Amino acid sequence: MIFDAALLFALGAALSYAVADMGARYSVQHTSPFIAVTFSRAVSLVVLGAIALASGAAVPPLGWHYLWVVAGGICTPGLFTLLFMFGISKIGVSRAAPIKGSSPVFASLLAILFLGEEPRWYGLAGVLLVVAGIVLLSSGKTQGRWRRIDALWPIAAAAVSGLGAIFWRTGLSKFPDASVGALLGMVASFLLVGGYTFLFMRGAILKDMRKAWRPLLIMGLAASMGAYFFAGALQRGEVYRMTALIQTSPLLTVLFALALLRQVEYITWRVPAGAAVTVAGAVLVNLK
Repeated sequence: MIFDAALLFALGAALSYAVADMGARYSVQHTSPFIAVTFSRAVSLVVLGAIALASGAAVPPLGWHYLWVVAGGICTPGLFTLLFMFGISKIGVSRAAPIKGSSPVFASLLAILFLGEEPRWYGLAGVLLVVAGIVLLSSGKTQGRWRRIDALWPIAAAAVSGLGAIFWRTGLSKFPDASVGALLGMVASFLLVGGYTFLFMRGAILKDMRKAWRPLLIMGLAASMGAYFFAGALQRGEVYRMTALIQTSPLLTVLFALALLRQVEYITWRVPAGAAVTVAGAVLVNLK
């Protein structure tokens, strides 16, 4: 492994996303996923806006690339985070995080279909490992604490994230500064989820915020730093190497859950084992 600034940015993104996952887990105990995502996206907007202004980022001329980035933001982090939050509330963060970490598989399949990329044998092996990891995570006795069908929530989040990756890749090539694209995508995400929240759930916002604002603040700050580190990693290193390192995030989430949530979530040996297998598969899919 080459030790450079790109490596530090990628590991910073992985750690940030793991912290955001834990903030999401604590927040859904006190509020709905819609309110949680709206609040955390608002925090991310402030942080990313400050970064873009401080760096003097250049804004590209109007064109179709804006629509691609908006579509990417609607998928990721918009719908992706919402589906993932529902998954956390249903099956716990220790299972939902590794399952949503299978997103590179969906991104690779879509890249084959729409971008003409050709898979290698180890990429196909990675797909099999991801499937095996998900089966391991969702197998065994549930003790009535969660339902296996609810694993579809993080699987749907991973699929939406894969679709969003195609949109992001298509649009960001026209943006000279990734922070501007990240800010635009975050605006689209906030308008999507926040619009629904303010129209149909505004009566519960202030009531829920009294208990949930601390973990939501942590979630928003960590998610925004994760987006910043992610962009920095892709600017400094190869995509396949950076995405493979960032996909270690679910393993960090499981370690945090083992340390902090043993009394809250039903965690057996299948959880860390399934997480390790799923992450290994995601890394293989990302190899070039």
